[in-house]
Amino acid sequence: MKAIILAAGMGSRLASVSGGNPKSMIKIGKSSIIHHQIDSCQAVGIEDFVIVLGYKIDVMKKHILEKLNEKNVTFIENPIYDKTNTLYSLWLARDHFDDDFIYFNADVLFSKHLLEKISEPSKYSQLLLETKSCAEEEVKMIIDDDYRILEISKQLDIPKCAGEFIGIGKFNLDVLPDFAKYLQYGVDNGQSNNYFEYAVDLLAKDKILKAVPTEGIKCIEIDFPEDLERAIEMFS
Repeated sequence: MKAIILAAGMGSRLASVSGGNPKSMIKIGKSSIIHHQIDSCQAVGIEDFVIVLGYKIDVMKKHILEKLNEKNVTFIENPIYDKTNTLYSLWLARDHFDDDFIYFNADVLFSKHLLEKISEPSKYSQLLLETKSCAEEEVKMIIDDDYRILEISKQLDIPKCAGEFIGIGKFNLDVLPDFAKYLQYGVDNGQSNNYFEYAVDLLAKDKILKAVPTEGIKCIEIDFPEDLERAIEMFS
């Protein structure tokens, strides 16, 4: 199993506290967000990394290589990171869909215990779900009684949603050809500036994907300064 981390963006909404660096380099306690992610992966035995970069790519490479040996990481450049979004960045990594992988956005801070929940072999691909009442901004899931994901998007009827997809998932090898197909479909149909959940939603209508509740294990997506304050409270 490998980890694919999307870390191409600047994080402009946190520019006031990032010092001009990518937001995944912001420190929470003694480590940056992306260093925390790498540590959590290694704690569950993941040593192979594919990381998509864009903004300040050389600065990010140097920062990541403080934690990883070059032989354990493949860097992919998104040269149009400022015009595209996570769908396009993950599409750029499609040639590395040759093994099960754990997916992260590089702005998600979480306890390693969440990876323990989904890193073990499973029949179906799994996405982590924080069960709660959601807001318009959040990526939401509609699931059935067996936790099969029926729909995933920001644009869903909130009362029907089980909670928020927190940006961490495990995709098994058996669904990856179809996943790559739906990412390609998105790129070909003008969705390069969309979120990767656009392709996941199409995949969920074709294959069984399961939601796995976080059950209160600590996790937060850091988009705004107030998120950063909460993350510091949670993890420092």
